[in-house]
Amino acid sequence: MAISIVVSFLGWYFVYIILSAFARDFMARPAFGNINVALLLGILQFVSTFYLAWRYTRYARRRLDPLSQQLRDEAEQHRAEMENIERIMAERRRIETWAAPPRPARHRRSPGGLR
Repeated sequence: MAISIVVSFLGWYFVYIILSAFARDFMARPAFGNINVALLLGILQFVSTFYLAWRYTRYARRRLDPLSQQLRDEAEQHRAEMENIERIMAERRRIETWAAPPRPARHRRSPGGLR
């Protein structure tokens, strides 16, 4: 779609340029009143540019925006899964490296109850 819009716009633009350069008599021909063919085609350049921009925007909104939203959703889901895995792994490392606190030394009594 985008390629066809670009090709049609550039084709129309270069036709206008070529006519302006090589068909001066045709472009100078009055269309009505003081308005000649060159002015009409120049105004049509603006109209066609806005039309093609509108058409591509409509196409993008219908076709491309849902695809990009799907990609964003999948990326967010993947990120959430990775964060969950990382959280689980961090907890596992914490448990594996945990060591019981050292026990305080207990005094032994000598046999017979005397110290």
